[in-house]
Amino acid sequence: MDLTKRDLLASLAVLGTAGLAANAAAQDNNDERTTKDSRFNVKDFGAKGDGVTQDSKAIQDALDAAGKVGGTVWFPAGKYLCHQLKVPASVKLEADPVWLYRTEQVGAVLVLDSEDADCLLDITGAYGVHIYGLVLAGDKFKNSQKQIHGIFLNNKEKFSPKEDSIVIDDTKISNFSGHGIYLKRIWLFIIRHSHCMGNKGSGIEIFGWDGFVTDNQLSGNGGHGFGCESCGATVMFTANRVEWNGGYGLFLQNGDAWNVTGNCFDRNHGAGIHAINMQSTTMTGNVFRRCGKDSHKLVEGEQSCHVRLERCRGTTLSSNVFQAGRDDGGKGKFTPQVGIIVKEMSYSVISCNALFKGFMDTMLIDLGNHGPDFILRDNVGCKC
Repeated sequence: MDLTKRDLLASLAVLGTAGLAANAAAQDNNDERTTKDSRFNVKDFGAKGDGVTQDSKAIQDALDAAGKVGGTVWFPAGKYLCHQLKVPASVKLEADPVWLYRTEQVGAVLVLDSEDADCLLDITGAYGVHIYGLVLAGDKFKNSQKQIHGIFLNNKEKFSPKEDSIVIDDTKISNFSGHGIYLKRIWLFIIRHSHCMGNKGSGIEIFGWDGFVTDNQLSGNGGHGFGCESCGATVMFTANRVEWNGGYGLFLQNGDAWNVTGNCFDRNHGAGIHAINMQSTTMTGNVFRRCGKDSHKLVEGEQSCHVRLERCRGTTLSSNVFQAGRDDGGKGKFTPQVGIIVKEMSYSVISCNALFKGFMDTMLIDLGNHGPDFILRDNVGCKC
């Protein structure tokens, strides 16, 4: 029977639809296989996550498998006893991010189970690694005499030949005997939406440059909230809450090109910011509150302060607010004694800061010996 033109077009449409459906099904299968091949559940490799079984080998097997394809290692909720996990390049470690501020451990928790380890996660050489949604707990060995870090990038002698490009996101790192995050000779990093708390060293310690540190909570660490070892440069430090740390809130030395904007520095034992030998750095729009809680072991001694700047060039401290105070619940000593301490500054501006009830004794101490073009004016305030 002869087909009319309309019949022919209709039949071609049916064939075309069938072909498209077949192609779509094939693509779905390919997508499913690709997803399956690049996503590795640690429990498929024998990890138990029961808080009893030592899961290091199973997790390492999953990491090694993901490393071959640049894949993702998935951690279902549970407590995984492990240590010194070596993370390959281009791998993502992922869990549902459900960390809480206090000591409760929920979600996918990696629990340090060995005092012989240098860290829980070793990301040395792990270019492009992304750590997302995990909780890292060092509680059992928090008081160890050995420094054990939560996340450790350890370029011992020289920087990497290319950008490290690491991302740590929505992760909690707490109660390690070393630093929460220690990036030694780091080149390009992003740390955001994370919480470093109760570590014996600093919450985050770096030697390196090119970083973005945004929307983090750095709380109650024994060292600094964020510290620079030897040198720290070219970092955007934005919208972080840095509180109750045993050293300085933010300790900067021997670097340049920092933008410190929109942070809250609250009740750190030392100054909220202590910067030494920095250049081309701006500190603007920050809140300094109750800092200098106990500074007698630090450079400022009994002259506790909110900010201390020494030997800085091309630096601005402007449009910040300062408030003195004491511990929560109306307890403890009112601090700081001094709002701002400066020494040996040049080509720098400190102005337009508001220290309403911002200090106990003296708004500003100028230790002098400045170089050329140092402007110190238009700061206002009163005692608490």
